[in-house]
Amino acid sequence: MADLPKIDLTGETEPVVALALLRIIMSASKDDADHDRDWILSTYADCLAVVGGAEVSYDEDEKGGQA
Repeated sequence: MADLPKIDLTGETEPVVALALLRIIMSASKDDADHDRDWILSTYADCLAVVGGAEVSYDEDEKGGQA
């Protein structure tokens, strides 16, 4: 996986925490070939929903992980 760009995250707002979670997911992802624009935006939306208290189901066969 290519190195992620350095981004300093400051604060504890939901969008900042969701972005931090997205970065953790991206760095842990085994196949970065799926990290296209749609994947990144979909996964960030999932992260933002989870940080806001929503439950997000994930099906590995479904691209983007949204239910």
